Amino acid sequence: MSITEVLPAEAGLSVTAVTLTLECIGIAVSPTAETADCPGCGTSSSSVHSRYVRTVADLPWQGRRVVLRLTVRRFRCRNGGCERSIFCERLPRALAPHARTTNRLTAAHRVIGFALGGEAGSRLSTHLAVPTSPDTLLRRVANAPRPSAQTPRVLGVDDFAFRRGESYGTILMDLERRVVVDLLPDRAAGTLATWLNAHPGVEVVSRDRATAYAQAAREAVPNATQVADRFHLLMNLRGAVERSLARQSPAVKAVFEEPDATPTAPTPPETEAQTDSVPPDSTPIPRPATHREQVAAGRRHARQERFDRVRQMHRDGVSQRTIAKTVRLSPLTVQRYVRAEACPVWRSALKGVPAPSPLDPFRENLERKVADGVANAKALFRDLRTLGYPGGYSPVRKAVHRLTQRDRRVGPRGIPHTPVPLPPPRPPVPSARRLSFAVARRGDTRSAEETQFVERLTRAEPGVKDTLALAERFTHLVRAKNEPGLNPWLADATASDLPEFRAFATSLRQDEAAVRAGLTLPWSNGPVEGAVNRLKAIKRSMYGRAGFDLLKARVLQSG
Repeated sequence: MSITEVLPAEAGLSVTAVTLTLECIGIAVSPTAETADCPGCGTSSSSVHSRYVRTVADLPWQGRRVVLRLTVRRFRCRNGGCERSIFCERLPRALAPHARTTNRLTAAHRVIGFALGGEAGSRLSTHLAVPTSPDTLLRRVANAPRPSAQTPRVLGVDDFAFRRGESYGTILMDLERRVVVDLLPDRAAGTLATWLNAHPGVEVVSRDRATAYAQAAREAVPNATQVADRFHLLMNLRGAVERSLARQSPAVKAVFEEPDATPTAPTPPETEAQTDSVPPDSTPIPRPATHREQVAAGRRHARQERFDRVRQMHRDGVSQRTIAKTVRLSPLTVQRYVRAEACPVWRSALKGVPAPSPLDPFRENLERKVADGVANAKALFRDLRTLGYPGGYSPVRKAVHRLTQRDRRVGPRGIPHTPVPLPPPRPPVPSARRLSFAVARRGDTRSAEETQFVERLTRAEPGVKDTLALAERFTHLVRAKNEPGLNPWLADATASDLPEFRAFATSLRQDEAAVRAGLTLPWSNGPVEGAVNRLKAIKRSMYGRAGFDLLKARVLQSG
C-alpha cells in the first residue's frame, strides 16, 4: 500500500515527503489540481501567484500524531469584475477554510465531544493521540448540524430539573421512534403550547398529571388524545396513602408496637459470678439520664408545646399561613401538624434504636470470638482491621464490654460491675412515606420486610384498613388496565371517610378523560423517564456549568 492511500482519494493531494519521530509523523502534501476556482466569483484560474505552507492535524497512525504540512497555492483571479484579485485555493474535501484539522479529525473530535463533553473528552483525546482543548471540543459540538426530526404522532412530555426544587425544563420524545425531538427551557404551559403550534400533526400526548402540560395540550392540540401516565397515577396514589397514614399515625404506631410484633432480645448466658452477685429478687437500679438525653427530652417537650399550640390555633379558625408566621414554623410543618393526630417523634429520639455503625457487618465475628474466650478489646480490634473493619477502636471496646458484661469506665479498673437489666429495645416504627412505598409496590416485588409491614397494617384500625383496601384496588386496576373498574373505585373513594382519597378521587375526575386513556391505550412515559435519566447523566458529566444550548445539542445527538 502506498503512503498516498492514507489520504482521501477525492481530496486531490499527493505526498511529497514523510518524516517519522517517536511521537509524530510529518507528511508533506501538495495539491494536484492544475486550476482552482475563485471563491468570490467561481472563475477558474491557472495563474499561480505564490505558495505558502499550512500545518494541519490529521487522524493518528499507530498511536502517533499525524501532522500534514500542506503547500497551498495562491492564484490570480482573471475576472476583472471580481472583488478578489488574489485568492487561495480551497480543498473542501480535505479541510475547511482556515481550519487547523482535517475534516475527518474534526468529525472524530465532534463524536468525542458529544459522548464526553469538554474536560473528559480532552483527556481522552490526548490518550488517542488527537489532542485538543476542552473549548475546541465544545465548539465542535455547538457548531454541529442539528438532526432533523419529523413531528411525532405520539408525543411523550415530561419535566427534568436543571436545579432540583428551583428550575425545571421539558423534554419531548417521539414514543413511536423512541427518540428525543426537543428540549424546552422551562415547563410553562405557554412554552409547550408554542412548540405544539409550530409542529402540527401530534395526535396523542402522553404526560404526567401536571396541570401546565394538560392546559397546553388542550389549547394547542384540542383534538389530540391526552394520556395520563400510569406510573404517575401510582405515584399520586402513593402520596395519598402517605398523607392518610401520617394522619393516622397513632393507629399505625399502635399496630407496630404490639407485644407479639416486638422481637424478644436474646438473653445472654449467666456466668457463675453473675449468679452469685445478683440476687434473684434484686430490683434494677434506675440509671440517671445523661446530658444528651436531658437535652433531647427538652427538645421533645418544646416540640410538643408547639404542636399543641398549632392544633389549638387551627381549632380556633386561624389560617395555616397566619399560624406559620405566628409560631415561626414553615408552612409544610404547620400543614403536617394540622393533619397529624399526635406530635411526630423523630427516629433519633427513640430509645433503644441503635444508629448504623461500621461495626455492624463484623458483630457476628466479634461475638463468636468473645464466646471462645477472647476478651482483649485491642487484640480483637487488630483482628477486625485485618478483615476490613473501617471504624475506630472505641466501638469495638464498647461492644466487647457489653458482651462481657463489664465497663472499665465504672468502678475499680478490671473489676466487673453488676449489669443493670434493661428492657428489650422497641422496634422502630416505619415512617408513613416508607409504608406508602410498600403499599404501592407490586406484591411479588416487595421485600420480606415490606411484606411484613403490609401484613401488620391489615391488623390496624378500620381507617388504616380502608386506606390499604382502596390503595390495593387502585394499583390492581391500573396495572391490569381495568378501565371499567374505575367508576366503582371513584364512587367508593368519594364515599369513604378518608379525606386524602376523596381529594385524590376529585383530582382524577377533573382529568378523567386522560386517566381513562391511560387505562386503555398502550402509551406511557416509560421511554421518556429513561431519556430523562440519560439527560441527567449528560448534565452531571458537564458538572452543571454548561448552558442550555450545549445540553440540548448533546441530548438530541444521543437520541
